[in-house]
Amino acid sequence: MDWGLNQPLSHASKNRHSLMKIALAFSGGGVRATVFHLGVLARLARQDLLGNVTTIASVSGGSLAAGLVFAAAGNRWPSSEQYLHEVVPRCLSLLTKRNLQRTFVLQSLTMPWRLASGRASVLGNVLESEWGIQGMLADLPISPRWIINATCYQTGKNWRFQRDLMGDYQTKYVPDPEFRLSHALAASAAVPGLIGPLLVRSKNYQWAEYRDDDWQTIPPKYKHVHLWDGGVYDNLGVESLFKPGEGLRDGTDYLIVCDASRPLSVETRQSGWRPGFLKASLRLVDVATDQVRSLRARMLMEHFKTNPGSGAYLRLGLATRKVYSRSPVPGKAALTDGEVQRATQIETTLRRLTDSEFSLLFRHGFEVADAMLTTYGKETIRSQPSNRVLFRAA
Repeated sequence: MDWGLNQPLSHASKNRHSLMKIALAFSGGGVRATVFHLGVLARLARQDLLGNVTTIASVSGGSLAAGLVFAAAGNRWPSSEQYLHEVVPRCLSLLTKRNLQRTFVLQSLTMPWRLASGRASVLGNVLESEWGIQGMLADLPISPRWIINATCYQTGKNWRFQRDLMGDYQTKYVPDPEFRLSHALAASAAVPGLIGPLLVRSKNYQWAEYRDDDWQTIPPKYKHVHLWDGGVYDNLGVESLFKPGEGLRDGTDYLIVCDASRPLSVETRQSGWRPGFLKASLRLVDVATDQVRSLRARMLMEHFKTNPGSGAYLRLGLATRKVYSRSPVPGKAALTDGEVQRATQIETTLRRLTDSEFSLLFRHGFEVADAMLTTYGKETIRSQPSNRVLFRAA
């Protein structure tokens, strides 16, 4: 298929580019979210804005998206040109040829000894062998700062993996952790009912808390820490980037929140203590998670409305044709409402995607970003060449 990736980049004023610092929040949603976020990045790259990204906060499928990008660029954040010419083709190949979910299930069944560190550790190994996610947290670049979010079972708080730190404010922290990047991503994507937790043995790390202007060594609070999908706590991954009543974190000029959560479906079947009990329990988790996501999304949108030019909320399922009709740059091609609906119905899994599914999700992510940024973005990111050529299928 022809992605139109050899088109020249659109350059805004270099002075304006250098002034705007962009923060990205990538939601969960399995490989559906992964590809949607890749499409959003393509929109930024087409305008040569990836160099403006200073912070990334990711959850689950969003963590997998960022992990793919870093891995394809040699554990570095790519330039816009490198992203379009090298990273996207690499991601397309991996997501349409490698089946993470099948390999994970097979290894869980045939190599049960690997479950000693939790089922998510198996996923971490699969991410290394299938996607080439290599190295340690310490191998990541200083900039952009990448925050990989998980949920700590013991405390119920947001656990964060970073290049130089991991932990939560109740469990406390491990400065400069020797921790595999693939396992951090696996913890972030450890969906209840699909994957399972990552077990962290506390004795293997030096724990500390920050007081009196320095790190003070402390004994671990728990023998083991169980880490689950970051989406259980915050599926948008925005807590580290935005505080209600305070606004954007220091050093951020523009926050782009990419929400690829699947809309909560209507369940007509009855639940109870019968064979469907597990499914019913997971359904209740989905309901609670969706409510939390909705509340955070409403707070974000209210902030963006009252502070124009401070950010954008990009939602899977947005009818981009309607947004384009209000755009200062009208007349762009867009997916039909039926195609958008098909994109939203791709399930939350880690399975291999077909070429057409990848193309649909990638294009939808690009168009949602383009429609919203062209219509409501800062002047620096409004101008964008036509997307007619970018997604022409062969």
